[in-house]
Amino acid sequence: MKAITSMKAGLIAMLLSTSLCACVQQPARSSSGAGEPAATHTGIDYAKYVTSTVGMFSFTSLFDWDSNDPDHVVVWTTPFQAYRLTLLGVCFDLQNTPTIALTSNGGTVTAGLDSVLVRHERCTIQTIEKLDAKAIREARKQKRR
Repeated sequence: MKAITSMKAGLIAMLLSTSLCACVQQPARSSSGAGEPAATHTGIDYAKYVTSTVGMFSFTSLFDWDSNDPDHVVVWTTPFQAYRLTLLGVCFDLQNTPTIALTSNGGTVTAGLDSVLVRHERCTIQTIEKLDAKAIREARKQKRR
């Protein structure tokens, strides 16, 4: 009887941890975050477009992502919402991977708790900054001219 109770407790713990650490993966880069053709590593200085620092953001899937350096990832949750994630340390494979995933708790990504998953790396998110997505779309248009 004790063994069955231990198995049940282990199973419940496993199910809870799986549901609390849900991951959403981004398909291979296919757009630039605004419904435009992809430009791997756009060269845009996203720091110029930060509007505020936030502790978390909600999402159901990633629309797109970009990374100009191994310390930051810009994720687009919709064509009109973007966040710059500063990672705790360097995420070495970030510049060479076609896909990433994010951990979350109930669809909420939280700085200090969640991570960017890149191949076999787990890169902790240190800070989250909301970006001016409209201004970034305009900068991309100007860059193509």
